[in-house]
Amino acid sequence: MPRVLVITPNFEDYLADGLIHGLRELIGADCVEFPKAEYLYDTASPAVLGRVRGGGFTLYGRLPDLPIDRDHLLQRALGGEFDLVVFGDIWRTFGLWAEWGIQLHAAGVPLAVLDGSDRVEPYPYAGLWWRVRAWWFLPRAHTRAPYFKREITRWTGWFRSYLAVPPPLARRTVAWARPIGFSIPAAQVVDPAAPPAKSRDFASHVVDPEVAPRVGGRTSYAFADEAAYVADLRASRFGITTKREGWDALRHYEIAAAGAVPCFRDLHRKPPGCAPHGLVPGVNCLAYRSADDLLRQVGRLDDAAYARLRAGTLAWVAGHTTRAAAERLLGQLGVPLG
Repeated sequence: MPRVLVITPNFEDYLADGLIHGLRELIGADCVEFPKAEYLYDTASPAVLGRVRGGGFTLYGRLPDLPIDRDHLLQRALGGEFDLVVFGDIWRTFGLWAEWGIQLHAAGVPLAVLDGSDRVEPYPYAGLWWRVRAWWFLPRAHTRAPYFKREITRWTGWFRSYLAVPPPLARRTVAWARPIGFSIPAAQVVDPAAPPAKSRDFASHVVDPEVAPRVGGRTSYAFADEAAYVADLRASRFGITTKREGWDALRHYEIAAAGAVPCFRDLHRKPPGCAPHGLVPGVNCLAYRSADDLLRQVGRLDDAAYARLRAGTLAWVAGHTTRAAAERLLGQLGVPLG
């Protein structure tokens, strides 16, 4: 089995945390994260989970806390102990990248970089770094390692050009940016052969303020308890989701994993380089532009059409489990599992 080291920012990052979860399922203790992501483990206290954005739902407090030596990890990586070193959340681990990424690259250690930010700008081509003169010449990541990014648009290339190349032309300059998206533990996905019975049309938490009053939902976060949140989704035929700060959100996957059909507002506006990837209206989700549009589409679905749509939803989310995401990343990097 390969040995993989994942550098974390020491607080939650849905992209990197999903990858760690999937790698643990694939290779067990041969996946090591540093600093230790305490909030991922079943030993995490309520206080630790309470500090995690989103209440610590879905990805957190689930992994068994295996005995792993984390001393001198980056020095050991430099000595060739790991087959791959992944820098998670480069927007917040760029200090370690500047210190160790260059050394690891020079030593020929295989590297990958994850950019899970909601922002379209790549590291280090954003105001965060431009405003600090000492950061102007930080070592670039995309020229030294495969660079996986969750939000890729024509604006990504524009920022990479220091705003010099017009966005319509700059879109041709982002071939180095590899698409990636969030993932969800397979244990959260309902059995496609026995999906849960539905007792309501829409889940209680409705993130679209136009739709919420039409379907009796709440826009404020409706659940402090994860079990109640999941039970509500599983009892619902549909779940409403939208673009938040970025296009990707764990909510898309939570809805699908519960056997509810995601209803995604303005999905047609999503750039193809932005996650979530693979959602197709009428096949595995509904896409709508207004509350009236959504309710018309829902009203036209008979039981057979809904069953086909739900089956498509569950097939889609099966390709976006943490394990599937980890296998996909290793495959793209040419890291064999055997």
